[in-house]
Amino acid sequence: MTRLPRLNFPSIHTRRRSRLLAGASTLAAALVLGGCNNFSGEEQRQADVIGAFYKLHIKTNAPGLPPADELKQYQPLVSQALYALLVQAEAADARYHTMVDKQAPPIIEGDLFTSLYEGATSFSVKSCDTDDRRASCQVAFQYKKDGAEEAWSDKILLVREDNHWRIDDIEFTGNDQSSQREYLSDTLADAIKEAE
Repeated sequence: MTRLPRLNFPSIHTRRRSRLLAGASTLAAALVLGGCNNFSGEEQRQADVIGAFYKLHIKTNAPGLPPADELKQYQPLVSQALYALLVQAEAADARYHTMVDKQAPPIIEGDLFTSLYEGATSFSVKSCDTDDRRASCQVAFQYKKDGAEEAWSDKILLVREDNHWRIDDIEFTGNDQSSQREYLSDTLADAIKEAE
């Protein structure tokens, strides 16, 4: 009787382990390339709102108060209270410019939504602390343009309204670089008073 050579096929467990390792490697690579911060469900929803807000802001790249038509784009991303302040400040700026020379500087100069006067060219949500109705997220910003480079962090404060997270205020914490008051809401309130 002739004996056939024994073929060494991997066992079923070895094949499963290989597939799991390959799948895990693919997932890890996708997470690294995608910039995932491993947020929980609530934190991810908060990061999504902040991401949509700053993508819009960086795309428009306008200093000072956004005009009325642009403000409407921010409305689904901000709280009712913050939206009301933004609308009041924009109306106050318009009134101010009808009373004085149209060439007068705006009542708010520089970037309104970050600490740096020039604004940001990129951002990344680093962490979020959440309770039932409020959240606070650290966001790292960078400005890279024309050979200039700055990096800082600001704190974005969110509130849950109608089962959705909305930006309620911004705390400008960026290395004493801010041209604004400590909070966005204070900057807007001051602008409204100044224009009266």
